[in-house]
Order: sequence, then C-alpha cells, then structure tokens
Amino acid sequence: MLDRVTWADVPGWKDDTTAEVLPALLASCAKLARKQDHEHLGVAPYGGTAADWRALCAAAAKVRAGDHRAARAMLERELVPYAASNNASDVAKLTGYYVAEIRASRTRRGRYQVPVYGRPPDLVSVDLTGFVDDARGRRVWGRLDKTSGDVVPYATRAEIRKGALDGKKLELLWCDDKVDLLFAEIQGSARVRLDDGRTVWLEFAGKNGQPYQGVGKLLREMGELQPGQGTMQGIRAWFEANPDRVDEIMDLNPSKVFFAVRKRPGARGSQGVFLTPRRSMAIDRAYIAHSTPIWVETDAPVPGRTGTAPWRHLLIAQDTGGGILGPLRGDIYWGDDADAAEIAGRMGGPGRFWLLLPRSIDVVGEALTPP
Repeated sequence: MLDRVTWADVPGWKDDTTAEVLPALLASCAKLARKQDHEHLGVAPYGGTAADWRALCAAAAKVRAGDHRAARAMLERELVPYAASNNASDVAKLTGYYVAEIRASRTRRGRYQVPVYGRPPDLVSVDLTGFVDDARGRRVWGRLDKTSGDVVPYATRAEIRKGALDGKKLELLWCDDKVDLLFAEIQGSARVRLDDGRTVWLEFAGKNGQPYQGVGKLLREMGELQPGQGTMQGIRAWFEANPDRVDEIMDLNPSKVFFAVRKRPGARGSQGVFLTPRRSMAIDRAYIAHSTPIWVETDAPVPGRTGTAPWRHLLIAQDTGGGILGPLRGDIYWGDDADAAEIAGRMGGPGRFWLLLPRSIDVVGEALTPP
C-alpha cells in the first residue's frame, strides 16, 4: 500500500546531503530520455509513464553540484512522498552489496582452476512485458528446446560444475577461489586482479534462471550457522572451516550467474547505468520501477566498529537481484572499497521505505500487489 504523507512525516528528510543523489538520478534520467512519453516504467500505476518524469529530470539537471538545500527544495516541488507498506506492515528488509574482488588468470594454470563463465549462446531471456499486461519487468531465463520449441530451464549450478558447459569455450577467466566467485555472483559484478598485474571488471551478462537459494539461509536452516552468523564474513569462515563441503553447499543453490569482461571500472545495474555508492539500490521491479527515488530508514554497520547506527538517505532504484524479491525488499549498493565490503557483508535488518513519485501520478491507497 502506498499512503501519501507530508515531507515532515519523512524521518530525517532535512538532514540528508541531498545533492549527492543527483548523479544517480541524472543517470536514470538519461535512460528515461530514450523512452517515448507514453511508455510505462514497468509498474502501473505507480511507475507512471516516461512523460510523468520529464519535469523532475529537467529540474534536477539545473541544480548546482553540492547545493543540498536547492536539491531538497527541487525534490519537494516535483515529487510527493508515499509511505510503503504490505499486508498492514511497513517493515522492509534491507541488505547491502558491493563490488567483490577476485584473483584470476586468462589461462588455466597453477592455482587458477575455477572457471568464470561467459553467457552461453543458447541462453535466452524473455521479457514478459510483451506477453503479459502486468508483467512488471519480469523476465524468464532458459534455453530454447529445438525439439519442442519451448523455453526450458537451463542447467543448474551443480550440472554446470559437473561439466554441462565443458567444450563450449565459455571460460572467460580462471580464478583461484570458489568462494570469491560465489560472492561475485551474489553481488553481480567483480573487480578482477589478473596475474599479469592488470585489472578488469566482471559484469552481469545473464543467469540460468534457476531459483536462487541464499547460502547463508541454507546454512542456518541446516543448523551450521547460528542466527546472526549468515553474513558474508560468517559464510566465508564456515567455508574455510569446511573446505570439503564447499561444492555440496554451493550446489544447493541452483542459480548460476554468467559474466562479461569489461575494462571500464564500476558496477553497472540492471537499468544499464553505473551505480553510485550509497545512492543506488536494487529492488524488485515487479513492484518498484527503475528510476524511482526511495527514502530509506534503517540501521547500517559502521566500519571498524561493532553494532550499527541509524541510516536515513535518499536512493535511486537502479538494479535488481535474484534474492531481492517483494515490495518491501531493498539491497543498498555500497561501492568497491574495503569499507563497502565490510558494511555490505554485515548488513541485514529491518527498515522502512518512502517512494517519492511525480505529482502527475495518482497512487493514493494503491496496493503494492504482486503480478
């Protein structure tokens, strides 16, 4: 449910360094500029059409860099805040992600034995928008069965590990650590330190379409991790203590991500824009449209310290993720440095959302219903 509120009802609104969100917003605006006025952003009615967002984008482009007061005033003129809830609850689940780092070689040798796969040529992706009126950004991944003509599930993680892609020459790189590669898949991108001293970047290029099962959750359900230990740090420690069970546990998550190698640094989200640390967020496009400004209230870890601190900031919906499902689910992008890795690895808890939408979109009382 989206309920209209006043700006005074948005906790911490006047305390944010608001102008910092403008680069992320303008990156999304550049994508919106390519759309026709009548095109929906994927979530009706609260995503609106491209035309609904034109005034915001034009106004944002005129705000001077670093002018937080002007940025906040502009947003208050152009947008209306809506408190988000689902089934009478306003509690959202917030996690974090970052650009992982792996060590790899372009050739298989020595310690570099773990393949990093590119997108298979027979992998297909079907955007359901052209087939279902309420598709809301949903996409199906699989392969085309030449006999039946149907799109069928692609090979699972376990099947791929056991050789389903052997001989197809899809190995982009060879890395030295299975756990590092798993985290790169979870994050959807990675910085790669090559054995020749160069640096390249891995970018999401597709997935097998199999259901995602979080390893931390699986280990907790098996009694291998206690509540609160399902962080990246906790998962890594468990794998290091149980090296003979790495394949067994990873295979319980049938989802597999395929990559492309890029030279340009940075992580690119599913909207096709480079993400802004602490200002970009992954959401479920079945409920929230790309480009949507979202005010987030939660608690976040503090680097180098135990515990968390209140965190209230404006972010832009620019990415998605296999485990980011539901109307009140968000994954905050923290960047690519050591602090980002620590924060993202430890983050996970409740929060609240406020969607900021153009005044031309009337969504009072609209439910955030599934497709």
